Amino acid sequence: METDEEYKLGFRKMIMYPDLSITGRLYGGMLLSWIDEAMAMLAMDAMHTQHIVTKKISEVNFKAPARLGDLLEIWGKVEGKGKSSLTMVGKVVVKRDLDGDAHFSEICEYSIVFVAIDEEGKPRSWD
Repeated sequence: METDEEYKLGFRKMIMYPDLSITGRLYGGMLLSWIDEAMAMLAMDAMHTQHIVTKKISEVNFKAPARLGDLLEIWGKVEGKGKSSLTMVGKVVVKRDLDGDAHFSEICEYSIVFVAIDEEGKPRSWD
């Protein structure tokens, strides 16, 4: 997949049966969990610490479903930096094999904020 240079790949997974709802589509909550984990790893890299928490996931826009066998990729980039926080935006893309041809489709976009914390769980400066 070609993407903007600012975006980094955070996660890749093939959609399997346990990931699906009764309708045969990926559970939204499962995708949100993967987004949180993938974006946290990208944030840890950007903030140079593992001591972060998710403050807010917002602006989640589900555009299309993911289905069995889709190759799902979660991409993210830094949108803003605060004293103790980092705001990121991202997108979820699926690769689907249709009639022997690979097709890419963006199925979700979102915004997420992480905060660096100290040993007591209070916000701390990270930059």
